[in-house]
Amino acid sequence: MEITIEKFKPKVTRPFKRKNEYWVKLIDGSGEYIMKFKTPLEAEDAIYGLLDLQVYGGKVRLKLKEGNVIEDIQILELYKPSAKELVDEYFSE
Repeated sequence: MEITIEKFKPKVTRPFKRKNEYWVKLIDGSGEYIMKFKTPLEAEDAIYGLLDLQVYGGKVRLKLKEGNVIEDIQILELYKPSAKELVDEYFSE
């Protein structure tokens, strides 16, 4: 199943071990999604690779398997606000 999410700005959990795999959860207003990896290093790399998406947000296309497990993620557009917008958002939360 493929879905496109317009304003995706996930909170990403630290990798945790489950069933001999390392899982990372991406939690957003649209739901909870899981990425699975074989090693903790792969999981950490994925977290750093998603850093811009965590900070700025963007439009993404997710290819999902059963249980909201991400099979593939494509970042279609990255929203990069101005510094003023970021500061305003930071102080308004």
